[in-house]
Amino acid sequence: MKKTFILSAFVAIAMVACAQTPEERVKAYEAAHQAMLDEYSATMDSLADDREKAQAYYDEFVPKYIEFNLDAAKKNPDNEVAIQVLANLRGLIEDEQAAEIIANMPAEMQENEQVAALKKTLDTRIATSAGHPFVDFTVNTVVGQTRSVPPQPKYKEVKLSDYVGKGKYILLDFWSPWCGPCRREMPNIKAVYDKYHGDKFDVVSIAVWERQPVEVTIETAQKLDMTWNQINNAGREPAELYGVEAIPHLILFGPDGTILARGFHGAEIDQIVSSYLK
Repeated sequence: MKKTFILSAFVAIAMVACAQTPEERVKAYEAAHQAMLDEYSATMDSLADDREKAQAYYDEFVPKYIEFNLDAAKKNPDNEVAIQVLANLRGLIEDEQAAEIIANMPAEMQENEQVAALKKTLDTRIATSAGHPFVDFTVNTVVGQTRSVPPQPKYKEVKLSDYVGKGKYILLDFWSPWCGPCRREMPNIKAVYDKYHGDKFDVVSIAVWERQPVEVTIETAQKLDMTWNQINNAGREPAELYGVEAIPHLILFGPDGTILARGFHGAEIDQIVSSYLK
């Protein structure tokens, strides 16, 4: 199986390399790419009853798939292939690698709507990666209701800098009440909060992209026993400022506000937090 897969990957790369015109190169890439995916799907189907072998095949496939796409982008910086590669490798390569693909494109291709949007997100995420200072934002969060009839939301202006850069390690959790993965992550966040919160560490959850009234966010936080700091009614801006495209998304800030880590989940939360609190 391994020899067959490696041979298929080599043939796929050769198919793209042998094409001549930009149109031919795009067609060759699409055909080779689909052939790789078809082989992957067929193999995974055949290994459906053997998780260990399926995982081993996946671990073998992904690096070859990335290599094939990066090679295709390198040889086709000036045509549609590079744009398709960016889409196909979304979430599989480092932000710096994706940014390099865009940087090698002609100026007119970089103005493509899809490419320009991705470049903006990448630039933002790179600027808010580990080692960079935090970016502040302000949210009018709902903290209760007025005593008027009927009651109206009671707002309070909250800034990220109210928590970050104040001498504590801060775990910032981007979430939303409609987000299933966010709900499933909460026990991990709660475990870390219960274990470490105090003079050196605290947690802040910020609800973004809310689709329902803010009361739903408040009720959901209560049901999930989110007893730490809450920011709601945040809209889209905080996520955009940090290049967050999917939630849940966690960021750990140091006592001085420096970003230490981001994009970790599950058991990694305790591992990363504890490594800094030692």
